This record gives sequence, C-alpha cells and structure tokens, in this order.
Amino acid sequence: MSGYDEWVDNAFGQRDHLIALGRENDSYGMMPFLSPQISSLFDAFVCGDPDRVEEMVGHLTEAKYVLAKDLREHLGGAQQDMEGWEGDAADDFRDFLLKLEDAINLLADCVDALIVILRSCSAVVLAMRNDALDLVDLALRGIEEAGADDWKVALTVVGAVAGVLGTIASVGTGTPALLAVISVMGSAVSGSAGVAGAVIDASSEIGVLDDMVKAGESMIDQVGVQRDAVEVGIRELATFVSGAKLAEVRPERPVIITAPSFDPGSFGLSDEDQGSHPRPTDKTDLVPEPRRRADGPYDRPGGVFDPDRDRYEEQGPA
Repeated sequence: MSGYDEWVDNAFGQRDHLIALGRENDSYGMMPFLSPQISSLFDAFVCGDPDRVEEMVGHLTEAKYVLAKDLREHLGGAQQDMEGWEGDAADDFRDFLLKLEDAINLLADCVDALIVILRSCSAVVLAMRNDALDLVDLALRGIEEAGADDWKVALTVVGAVAGVLGTIASVGTGTPALLAVISVMGSAVSGSAGVAGAVIDASSEIGVLDDMVKAGESMIDQVGVQRDAVEVGIRELATFVSGAKLAEVRPERPVIITAPSFDPGSFGLSDEDQGSHPRPTDKTDLVPEPRRRADGPYDRPGGVFDPDRDRYEEQGPA
C-alpha cells in the first residue's frame, strides 16, 4: 500500500468513526446535516499526494541533467567542429549556437523554478495533513469530555498557511525565472500571513462535531489560498517560455546562404557514410527543419470563445 493509500484509509476511518460517534449521541437530529459536511471535509483532507510530487521532482532533476549533458556534448562538439569555418554563414551559425546555449540555460532555470513550485505544493499538502490530524485529535478529546464544565480548546491552524511561505523563504537568491516565481507566489499569500483559528467547545458531542467542521472549513479556505499561489507561480513561469519570450527558448534557425554555382548534391558525407540517406536537392534549405509533433489533446481546449487557441504555444504548430 502506498503512503497516499494509507493516508486515505486512515482519514476515511476517522471520518466514519466521528460520524458514528455523532449518531450515537444525536439527541437533536443534527447528524443528517452534519454527516455530509464531515464527509466533504475529509474528502478535502485526502487531496494531494506528496509522493507523486517527489516523483515529478525526480523526473525534472533528470531533465536538468540531460539538458546539461546535451549542452556539454552536442553544442560543445558543434563549436569544435566549426574550427576553420569563416565567413557570414559561419558567423550566423556561431550566433545561433550561442542563442541555443542561452535557451538551454534558461530552460534549466525554469526547471529549477518548477521544482520550487512543486515542493511548495507538497509542503501545503503535508501541512494540511498535520493540521487535520490535530483537528481530529482535539475533536475526539472534546467528545470524551462532552458536558464537562469549561472544557474549551482554541485550535490554531498554522501549518497550511506556512506551506508556501516556508518553501519560498528557504530558497534565497536565484535566477530571474525563479525570483519572478517567488515574488508572485509571495504576493499571493501575503494576505494570509495570519493564522486560521477556531474554538472547540465540549458542551455536547454534536457541538464538538459542529465546531470541528467550522474549524476544518476555515483550514480548507487557507489551503485554497496556498493552492492559488501555486497556480500563480505556474502561470508566471509559463511566461518565460511563451509569448514574447518564446524566441529565447526556441531561437530562429540561421539561413544558409550558398553561391549560385553551389551543387546541393555535393553537400553530404562520403558515399559509404551517406548510405541510403538522400542528398539534398533544394538550394534554399539544405537541412530542412524537422517536422514538429502534432498538438496533444490538452493543447487545444476547444473553448466556445476561442476554439483555436494554442494553449501550449511553446510546442510550436503541428
């Protein structure tokens, strides 16, 4: 059983236990109203899987390694192969290689920023779980003490509020992409720097459950603010690989200029190495640009107002 499955089983077990306790002590007929609220609360508590986030972080870390490897091996090798090549075409191509190097470095920076965003999301989920455990513990204690004089507990929900703030505060300095993401995420949660609070009063078992629901809903509201901050961070990061900045991560290929007497058929390898690969015949594009893959099912949302909008333009047209 995965960690997420275990959390879900435990959470729903606590949900069923609390509902059963409420039904045993429902002198006022409140449980038909409270039961759905308790269920909805625990449905929210089981959202998010930090283990999946760590898997994604692992894939992104591997992607950064591949980017660095390509930069070192392929671009470095191309620059070495250009030794002795002079002229306008050589200068254009060297400029293109430099733009490619900048593009790869920018993509690596964006990967770093995305890792911070994902870890912020994971921190919110883990903090919410801790607050949920505290909430259930206090509710169970309140039910045990039901009817006792002056039994009240002030519940302070701090974990969910600290999720995003704690993650971005630990980053310190970084690249322009990372700093921009941190800035917008920090602004998104700045209004929630306080804590959510509630009081659980053990005047009756049903009263405890009602207080628990109110406190839990306040907690979920705080989680929603943190989730919005994560979405704002993702949108900000997307601006670094789309729109006006798209050319920075996908520089235009240089135009290959040839003399009128140039025979494109002579452009190739030795007969042995050329093998069955066709020799070029077009003087205007000796090395055709590879065809881009068609957009995936999520790229074209097909909305009513803008059905042809390219949601992920960084992929390029089909």
